[in-house]
Amino acid sequence: MIIGKIWDSEYPWDVRVEKVCHTLTEAGHEVHLVCRNRGRAPVREAHDRLIIHRMKPLPALFRALEGPLSFPAFINPRWYRLARRVFGERAVEIIICRDLPLAPLALAVGRALGCPVIVDLAEHYPGVLRDLYNRHDFRLVNLVVRNPWLAALVERWTLPRADGVWVVVEEMAERLATMGVPASRMSIVSNTPLPDRIPRLGAIPRSEDQTGALRLVYLGNVEWSRGLPTVLEALSLLPPNIRPTLDVFGDGSGLARARRSAESRGLQDRVTFHGRVSYETALESLPQFDVGLIPHHVTDQWEWTVQNKLFDYMAAGLPVLASAMRPARRIIETVGCGLVFSDRNAGECAARIVQLADPVLRSTLGTAGPQAVQGPYSWRHDARRLLTSLESALGAFGKSTPSQRKLDVTVSAQ
Repeated sequence: MIIGKIWDSEYPWDVRVEKVCHTLTEAGHEVHLVCRNRGRAPVREAHDRLIIHRMKPLPALFRALEGPLSFPAFINPRWYRLARRVFGERAVEIIICRDLPLAPLALAVGRALGCPVIVDLAEHYPGVLRDLYNRHDFRLVNLVVRNPWLAALVERWTLPRADGVWVVVEEMAERLATMGVPASRMSIVSNTPLPDRIPRLGAIPRSEDQTGALRLVYLGNVEWSRGLPTVLEALSLLPPNIRPTLDVFGDGSGLARARRSAESRGLQDRVTFHGRVSYETALESLPQFDVGLIPHHVTDQWEWTVQNKLFDYMAAGLPVLASAMRPARRIIETVGCGLVFSDRNAGECAARIVQLADPVLRSTLGTAGPQAVQGPYSWRHDARRLLTSLESALGAFGKSTPSQRKLDVTVSAQ
């Protein structure tokens, strides 16, 4: 099958885009990925069955306009022309669009080419934009280009018209059902890790800290809605006999504020901000820590999705300490791989850290994670649902599925 995929940022890199493309190409499909190109990378790059088609850079004289004129909005004609040209020339049979901003455009291209469109909702996009309105670095331009009310309207118009919708958690599927998206068109394709990553993480020996200090780790962007200040406040509330360290891998709009918060609380000797590092580097560091943190605020952004880092911590055998987001809480409590604290409650977060100072409890919780990501929360299950949904979307659209094509060829050969 020839598949078109739309990703609204640069590639490489994005962990979900990588997993989806890897699964499709491993299954023998050819994938044509169209993406942004603010870094002026080559406009075409082939990796076996994955062919990357980047937006053509503007002339050097207009380089300052590259960002605004390549903004991923469904009304942007540069995006439409790129997707329409690439997918038309390659005769794609189905289009997958990652997230909401370009989903109406993907539908328009799909209808023009006569092929079905699947929207991959890795996050609740209107919720992401609502959180912008609570950030300290909010800018007036967000009223126009990142308006949550407009995004909600786009969501309500687009998703019932899509030929397939991928969600990462059951909670999101239930929400979309109330908006009129048929259950038959929805598939749960979660953020579980690729199987080949789990043995590698498990093979790295966990370091033994001779001082007995508890080592906490946080992976990911440092932004207002991700709750790192709650953890910093919790560290300042701990009893004198429990003095954990915290390592933060990632950057973002909240990094400077987090640094200042750590310094003002006298935590600079116990909190290390590593900044942005490669995903592989961050993953390989995990086994040297004792607890993985997901302290995100319980907002719409996080009530309808689940973080990649939850499964990365689980795969590395780390107990998870998370805020009470519904999807994360459900998984943690079902698996028995961690503890949960109330939204933005530093005192309760501190109490959970005290509990996790017990190595016996950590061992019990940590053992459950690898078992889960090799069992019910394995990417093998998500990959199977992903591939099945392609055939369902093609069939519902009136196209023959891959298995039907094989049968047709066999009949013709006879």
